[in-house]
Amino acid sequence: MRRDFDPADYSAVVKLRGDPPRPWRWEIYCAGKRSPIEHSDALFETSAAAHKAGKQALSQLIARLSL
Repeated sequence: MRRDFDPADYSAVVKLRGDPPRPWRWEIYCAGKRSPIEHSDALFETSAAAHKAGKQALSQLIARLSL
């Protein structure tokens, strides 16, 4: 694991970015960054679905970064 890597610096958030019926998208942010470092290409019907997918994407990102 990299010394400067802290998983707590990363978070997945859900944003209202589209038009109905699929307005929700997840975005992953790193502390200190204004723009997301990753976001979903697909839009979701519910914020819960976007949140679930975002948590999974965040877990995968942290696994990649912790190598």
